[in-house]
Amino acid sequence: MKRVRLIRGWEGKYSPETTGDVRLSKPQMYRAIGEEEGLGDRREGEVRLSQQGKVTVERNPTENMPAGITREMRERADDEMIEQLREKRAQESDDPEIRMEKKNSEEWIQHQNVKIDDTTLVSPYVLCLAREPTTKAGWEKLRDALPKRYDTWTVTEDVTMLSFEIQCGVKRWLALNHISRHQIATHRGWIAYSYDEVPPSRNPEAALQEVAQMERWFRKRTKYRDQQEFRLAWNIQTPEWEELPDAIEVELTRTGLHLFRPWKPPEK
Repeated sequence: MKRVRLIRGWEGKYSPETTGDVRLSKPQMYRAIGEEEGLGDRREGEVRLSQQGKVTVERNPTENMPAGITREMRERADDEMIEQLREKRAQESDDPEIRMEKKNSEEWIQHQNVKIDDTTLVSPYVLCLAREPTTKAGWEKLRDALPKRYDTWTVTEDVTMLSFEIQCGVKRWLALNHISRHQIATHRGWIAYSYDEVPPSRNPEAALQEVAQMERWFRKRTKYRDQQEFRLAWNIQTPEWEELPDAIEVELTRTGLHLFRPWKPPEK
């Protein structure tokens, strides 16, 4: 890939220069953090599938409309009831995009995006960086989009070497924890800020394929686009541990530590 300068914010006590290592976390952990200080997107990695269902409205066919109630008024009342039901279902299912369609006076159709439960699936470890801002205005926009507790900043000029150094550290961590049988898949790239509220829904077959792909961890809502995030990801699978921890500290060599050089924001 084209060489690009990437920066990273740290709390000083956790910077590689201080600790000698780098912490890799599962994005599921960021999802759990939610909106805290703008760090996590609670919809990270979500995959949704399309679902349609019927809602039956029970009416007494022999019931006459009360005096003064026109069919148009009943239609408006039904529309209000549909919207109330839509809002209730949206809150219950965490799907703000639920739609309710009136088929006839006794039957409505509910369209929604159902979130696939991925809590038992393997989640990659990621390291998050950001595009280096070249102007003071760009820096201020990025600064506002990230946690205020970051007081130390570093720049990386060779992301390919950084990926290699961290993967060596991951293998060292596995060896130190007596994990001899494992598979590591890597992925890196820019985060796509491709949706406003929820990811687009897929048909069941496409959704099940997508949930197994690392690309799903490389998208966020548009509200986070000022973060200009670039991610490195390592998917580790091993039959020797039932579940790997949410975060690991990966020791870096001297070469790896030098890939995080001190950085100061532009003044103009």
